[in-house]
Amino acid sequence: MFKIVRWCVIAATLIGASPARASGFVGQFEGIGTAGGMTLTLQEAEDRVVGRFHSGRGEAFSLNGRRTGDAAQGSVERTGQSFFFHLEERPLGVQFLLIPKTPDQQPDIAGATDYSFVQKGLQLPKPSVYRAAPPRGIDVDILQFVDAFRDWDPADMARIYLSLEGRYRELIQLFDHAAAEVLWRVCTTSPPNAGFPANDLAQMLERQRTQCAPYLSSITAVRDAGLLSEFLRKSNFQLELIRETVKCDRGLSPETKCADVSAMSGPLMLRWRRADDIMLALVGAEPRAPAHVAAGAQASPALQAAPQTQTSAAASRAPNALVPRIRPGRDVSVPVDARLPRRRPNSR
Repeated sequence: MFKIVRWCVIAATLIGASPARASGFVGQFEGIGTAGGMTLTLQEAEDRVVGRFHSGRGEAFSLNGRRTGDAAQGSVERTGQSFFFHLEERPLGVQFLLIPKTPDQQPDIAGATDYSFVQKGLQLPKPSVYRAAPPRGIDVDILQFVDAFRDWDPADMARIYLSLEGRYRELIQLFDHAAAEVLWRVCTTSPPNAGFPANDLAQMLERQRTQCAPYLSSITAVRDAGLLSEFLRKSNFQLELIRETVKCDRGLSPETKCADVSAMSGPLMLRWRRADDIMLALVGAEPRAPAHVAAGAQASPALQAAPQTQTSAAASRAPNALVPRIRPGRDVSVPVDARLPRRRPNSR
């Protein structure tokens, strides 16, 4: 995840060295992408950089470090927890690397996490056009999909989603906010169409017990209420869990991190909600009776017969075991054309 050259630079700056000064690490910063909900408050005086890091879960850490050239590094502390940090300036904010400590109190670079922050109050530039998506016939990996699907035209996104391995599509569907965002983008393409055939659409809508028109209407209500950012924050979190689950399955993450991913994923799967219900809850509306799916569509016998214990079994699996298709939601529904966000789910 981290280049050898970058580790050498970080190691050198953690040890010492003091090149020429750059502009200051001063101000309030808001997390974006995987850092959604996090905040940084920084002050700098005579090469000392101090401040507060709020994790977004009610945890407040104190920062104490020193500038070395264009970067700053030091320690992040709260009662019972201690990390290293490395800060680099960006045009709109800072890049914040949170580095765990090894048992002998050295930087654990392999377990570090990179977060992006922008200066509070700044508006991020929006891309004027969608980015080119991989053409037909080019295999797209699930990690590439998670990183880039918001940058692609929805029609390309829908096509590439169907091209993913079945186990990865099922993994996405086990996380309710991530599945709801994928459905949103699919529905904006007015399916069924050449990129998203009727059979695939019927299966997706059956799982959610809705239709595209009422679902897009519910998204419009959320957008008009100014609550889309809350939905996207939770979707970002789930997309990152999907990413880490795949990395654990491939042996690319340490076991301790995989255990954390498993512990966070299980409860989310157990509390799976239909996409319509997620949107209704955001605007404080009551769930409606289940909406009809595509004409004649009914729950498959396999789903009708699936016992409740399947969900618990799936949630208790090790993080490196990708789980099968399950729809653990309740049969409650809600209710078009909502603008699609174009921000990447993470910055890595």
